[in-house]
Amino acid sequence: MSKNKYIKIEEGTYRGQDQSGRVFPLLKDYQKFVGREEGFVTVDVKELPGYEGLDRVRITVPNIKALSIVSEADYLKFKNEQNETISSGNTADTETDEVAIERIQGRFQILEEMTEALIQQKVKGMIVSGPPGIGKSYGVESTMNKFSTFDDIAGAKRKFEVVKGAMSPIGLYKKLYEHSDPGHVVCFDDCDVILYDDLALNLLKAALDTGRTRTLHW
Repeated sequence: MSKNKYIKIEEGTYRGQDQSGRVFPLLKDYQKFVGREEGFVTVDVKELPGYEGLDRVRITVPNIKALSIVSEADYLKFKNEQNETISSGNTADTETDEVAIERIQGRFQILEEMTEALIQQKVKGMIVSGPPGIGKSYGVESTMNKFSTFDDIAGAKRKFEVVKGAMSPIGLYKKLYEHSDPGHVVCFDDCDVILYDDLALNLLKAALDTGRTRTLHW
C-alpha cells in the first residue's frame, strides 16, 4: 500500500495558470506565505504532462480549505486522463514557448524557496551557478530585500547583505565580522577571487567551521 499523500486542488494557481481540479502527489504540506493571506503546497509533477523539465512545483492556494485529500486511485485516474488527452491531440515533439517559460519560472521559484530557507535558517548555505545575465543575482537579492523591510523601516542594521564584485582578504574579514551575529546572511556575488586567494580562502574556511566557537585571526 502506498504511503504517499495525494491532494486535489479545489482552487489554486501555478505561475498564473489555473490548477483547479488537478490532482498531485503531495511533497510538502500546506504553508502560509510570509506577510500574505495565501499559502502554498509543494507537489510532485514528474509524471504529469504540462510540467516538462520539472520535478516539483509550488501551487498557490487562497487557504487550506482549497485542498482536498484524495486517494492514490484518484491520482492515477487523473494522470491517465491527462495522458489520454495529450495522446489524442496533435502534440509536437518540440518544446513550446509556454512550456519553456514555465520550466524556467520553475527554476527561479526553486531559487526563491531556497533563499527563503537560507534566511529562515533552515539551511546553512548554498551555491548558485549558471550562465551570466539570466537573473540569478536579482532573484536572490529581491528575496533578501523582501525580508529586510522591517529592518529598513526601523532604521536597524540589515541582517542580509549582497556583496558584489572583487573582495580582498581584509575586506572579507571585515564583512564576516560585521555579520557575525546569529541569523545574518551574506551573499557574495561574482566574488570568485576569494576562492583563489590563500589568505581569503583560509579565512573563509575558519568562518565556516562547524564548531560552536569560530575564531578568526588577521
